[in-house]
Amino acid sequence: MDWTPDRDTKQAAEAARTAQAKGSAEPKPGADAKRNRPTWGAFLRACALLGATGFGGGLAILAQAGDLFERRRWLTSREWVHTATVSQILPGGAATNALAFAGLRFFGWTGALAGVLVYVAPSAFLMILLGIFYGDLRAVPHLDELLAGFNGAVVGLVVAVTWKLGQAGLRRGWQAVLAAMALALERLGHATVLEVIVFGIMVGLAADSLQKRLRLRGIARQRAGKPAEDDALVSGSEDNGPLRERRAEPPPPGSEGPTSEDPRHAGKPPSGAQSILWPLLLAAPAGRAGWLRHRWEAFLTALGLSGLAAPVALALLFTFARVGAVAYGGGFTIVPLIEREAVNENHWITQKELADAIALGQVTPGPVMICASFIGARAGGVLGGVLATLGVFGVPVLLTVGLGVWLDRWRRTRAVKAALRGLVPAVVGMMAAAAVGLAGAGIRDEVGVIFAVVSFAAVAQFKQNPAFVVLCAGVLRVILATVAGT
Repeated sequence: MDWTPDRDTKQAAEAARTAQAKGSAEPKPGADAKRNRPTWGAFLRACALLGATGFGGGLAILAQAGDLFERRRWLTSREWVHTATVSQILPGGAATNALAFAGLRFFGWTGALAGVLVYVAPSAFLMILLGIFYGDLRAVPHLDELLAGFNGAVVGLVVAVTWKLGQAGLRRGWQAVLAAMALALERLGHATVLEVIVFGIMVGLAADSLQKRLRLRGIARQRAGKPAEDDALVSGSEDNGPLRERRAEPPPPGSEGPTSEDPRHAGKPPSGAQSILWPLLLAAPAGRAGWLRHRWEAFLTALGLSGLAAPVALALLFTFARVGAVAYGGGFTIVPLIEREAVNENHWITQKELADAIALGQVTPGPVMICASFIGARAGGVLGGVLATLGVFGVPVLLTVGLGVWLDRWRRTRAVKAALRGLVPAVVGMMAAAAVGLAGAGIRDEVGVIFAVVSFAAVAQFKQNPAFVVLCAGVLRVILATVAGT
């Protein structure tokens, strides 16, 4: 999507180790330290298996991938935790980025691209077919009731994900206020997703700078023999201990890399913040987008593929590339931007079709972001579905290839952590705004409200698989419509 990479990846690693303990033989002492380099065929088959059978999205598929890679001794538990952490620092789906980073470690950039392509292909093919034949499917008996059940469950699911994200990431009072501001900016101020994200990051960096100044002021007062003020920001900092001067020391041998206290990096600009901010340039100036569009048209014309330069095809490609570039926090975080771009501005789909796309993305295997394939197919046929898929997954994969190894080393720096502490509340606020929009389009009666509440409880409280919850809601709604005429 922090929200929090360390906490979520520890949960994913723990789930993977639990599954390994239940379903496989007990490993020999020291076996966790050994690795077997996979062959190309074995790696691609594993990615295809995850893409065809991975339900639930997000951490569910991430845990399945970790279990698979650790059982086959392709990665140690420690290496998988690092892989999963990097995958959540970058925009895009956590499982998609993790497979790209694993492929990068095994075979270089070709392994990253091939692994993601094989992983995404099954669900993209299915969603493109559903998008093309969506109009014909509307004539299937009780399909409206099935999708109504799906939509009610999806609203509850989005609220549950927002709730979990808030519990993990809103640890300070100013973060809760920032989340509320993001919600207001999105729903009432009509701010773009990019504006909300940049605002959140800037607030996070500013809060960290203020916290650092207050800490230094307290240290100076201690040196002068004056009692330090009990400031809320200082007491809520990562230190959580008494104020004292920290001596800069080089990182110990075998550590993850340089930290913010490393003297070798003192006085340098916050490179970690740049790693969070610079991908947003892909979505920013209209002039840059226009320049890229003209270059793309010239390139396709030179290759004799001018048909790909159609306005709708180009719009789908660049729109979903922007969506992928700012999709921090997983698949559901793209909903607000898709709502604005595909529903409100370009009118490619209706609000109802957006709710159906998200629901279908939940009950089909693969990542939740695969709903982009459905929307692209609705707007531009097979070509539109393919280009939308390439756009939404292409940018995160390229960032993983270009920045993955570097971020694995720098993910603990102060600037990266500060930026993520501001980004999380912004994502929570946008998720809440998306839940409001989906509820307005997907819940049409009291039964839908009940389904949303029950789905929220099933996922948030009882930890049920989201895909199973959505599927059960759809089937139950059909049964109610058939038996009781609801």
